[in-house]
Amino acid sequence: MQPGTGLVCGKSVSNSDSEIFRKHKDDLVRYAAALVGPDAADDVVSAVVLRLLERRSLSDLEDARAYLFRAVLNQARNVGSRRRPSFAVVDAAQPPWPEPQPEVLSAVMNLPLRQRAATFLVYWADLSVAETSRLMGARPGTIKRYLYLARRSLKEVLDGH
Repeated sequence: MQPGTGLVCGKSVSNSDSEIFRKHKDDLVRYAAALVGPDAADDVVSAVVLRLLERRSLSDLEDARAYLFRAVLNQARNVGSRRRPSFAVVDAAQPPWPEPQPEVLSAVMNLPLRQRAATFLVYWADLSVAETSRLMGARPGTIKRYLYLARRSLKEVLDGH
């Protein structure tokens, strides 16, 4: 979105769309950074919002937040298939969680994308399994399975440290 113009790709953007985007932007960027690394996070979120606003209004969505989180996950899959994320400090607003140890962060960033997404949302963003399920567009049992597999993988990797 061009600052102050209310334009996306030459199309006018409603105030409600701008407000919805501003409300969720920092969370979306942090989520994208957890999925693809901070270097590509802004690009992932921008691509999602641009593609969505070309088709419809954010205010037309029943649950814009859940839709945006699922779209970021899908876009991250496209980016992730081309490269592995690397970690650096995210420039978004300060996250509400403590910064993890480098070896923990490295292990999490090497998890498969959906396990990484579930781990971020439940353990760092402090969302419930039900909320994570809604945001990822998966059943609660599937989220629990992702978390189980992630914990098992992290235990194997981190027990060596």
